[in-house]
Parts: sequence; C-alpha cells; structure tokens
Amino acid sequence: MKNILGKYWFEVSVGLLYVVLLFVFPDKTFFAFKEGIWLLVKMLPIFVCVVLFSSFLSIFLSPKTVQRVMGKESGFKGVVLGTLFGTLIVGPLWILFPLYRTFLRKGARVAVVGAMIGAFAIKTPWIPYAAGFLGWPFILITVVLTMLYAVLEGYLIEKAISTK
Repeated sequence: MKNILGKYWFEVSVGLLYVVLLFVFPDKTFFAFKEGIWLLVKMLPIFVCVVLFSSFLSIFLSPKTVQRVMGKESGFKGVVLGTLFGTLIVGPLWILFPLYRTFLRKGARVAVVGAMIGAFAIKTPWIPYAAGFLGWPFILITVVLTMLYAVLEGYLIEKAISTK
C-alpha cells in the first residue's frame, strides 16, 4: 500500500481532493468530474493513435537507426533534424510524451528530444494562416527565433541532465 501511495501520490491526492470537494461543493464537483470525463473521451482516439504509433516505432525502428539519426554521433545535425521534426508534429504535447520516451529508450540524444519539444511550439500547417493575420515578416521572425530557441533548449536540457 505504501509503495502504491509513493508511486501514485499525485493521482491519490487528486482523488482525495475530489472526495473532499464533493462534500463542500457537490454540484460544481460533479460538473467538473463530468467535464473531465468528457475531455478524456474526446482525447482518447488521439491518445490511442499516439500509443499505437509509439508502439510501431518501438518495434520497427531499430536502435541503430535512432542512434545514427538522433544519437550522440548525429551531432549538431541531429539536433537540427529534431527541431525540424518537432515543427511537423501536431496534437497535444502531453500525449506525445510516450513517443519521446520511445526515442530516448532507442538511444536518441537528450538534446534532440529537447529540441523537438521546444520546436513543437511551431505549427507548420498554421504558418500561412497566422501570416494572413500577423504578416509574413512577423511569422518568419517568430519561426526562426523559436527554432533557434529550440536548439538552445535541447542543449541546455542535455547539459542540465548530464550534470546530475
């Protein structure tokens, strides 16, 4: 029991908070619970697709390939490729964490995965749409600065993790 509480302390805390709030604000708590379930149902198809895609990569993508393209030997080019790949990914970020974990387990460099997460802020299909409102100069500067930051972020995360 203590092991379960230690491993799932956040989930247990949220559950206990819901029980307490159910007695204090029953209508609001029930409404919040209902909305949370509805959000879970809406996100479930995306979550299943990402899990299946991560599983597919886990099975069919060899560690040798990941290490060559995204590993330590990929150098700066691998971080830039990770940044470019991060701009192409769509969907909610929290649902992509299993994909990033798969890359790390297969031997991807921390800097590459960090750059992918940083570059996720750029939504490539939305660039023309955003440029229609904000103008091409603004969007291009934003994209370039975000990509530069993503590369820097990747290296900073790798440095911070390697010093532990």
